[in-house]
Amino acid sequence: MIEANYFWINIFLLAVSAFGIRFSVIAVSKKLTITDRHKEIFTFIPAAILPAMTSQMVFFHQGQVGGLFGKERLVILLLAGVVCYFTRNLLATVGFGLVALYLLTQL
Repeated sequence: MIEANYFWINIFLLAVSAFGIRFSVIAVSKKLTITDRHKEIFTFIPAAILPAMTSQMVFFHQGQVGGLFGKERLVILLLAGVVCYFTRNLLATVGFGLVALYLLTQL
C-alpha cells in the first residue's frame, strides 16, 4: 500500500500536467491554423483521460513477480503497446494484456 501523501501528490501532478497540456493548446489556438487532419486528432483528446486514471494501477501496484521487481503490470503494458502498434486492433491488445498478465502472475 502506498502512503496517502505520496498518492495525492501524484494525483495533483497528473491533474496539473493534464490541465497544462490542454491550456497550452487553447492558449495558442488563435495563433495557429488547424488543418482537417489535426481537427480529427483533437477529437481524441478526451481519451487521454484514461491513461491518467489507470497510471496509478500500473505504476503503484506492488506485484508478486520477484524477477520483475513487482512491476509485471508495467512490463505487460509495454508489451501490449507493441502488440497494439503492430496489430492496430483493440480487442487483440486487450486480450493479449489480460492473458499475458494472468500467465505471468500465475506461472
